Amino acid sequence: MSDCDFLDVSDYPAPEPLEMALEAIQQLQAGKFLHLHHRRYPRLLFEQLEKRGFDSDTRSGPDESCKVFIWKSGDKLAEAHALETAAGYQAWVE
Repeated sequence: MSDCDFLDVSDYPAPEPLEMALEAIQQLQAGKFLHLHHRRYPRLLFEQLEKRGFDSDTRSGPDESCKVFIWKSGDKLAEAHALETAAGYQAWVE
């Protein structure tokens, strides 16, 4: 079993990426995180994550895309796996 769900929303128009991400995090099981690939920085997502009890780490992807690694707050296993995966990308700089 993989510790990661991958969701590429880079080809969808707003607000579909936000809606898809919020639906996907509700499906996360203990120990798993979401690896979200977006064509740009998803500003509206972060407040929604916090409201729903999720933490995240944001990184730069290829071609100025954005990678967001999301896990349920308090899920230490998912957090460790997410941060380990995120370490393969450069930190997001605005």
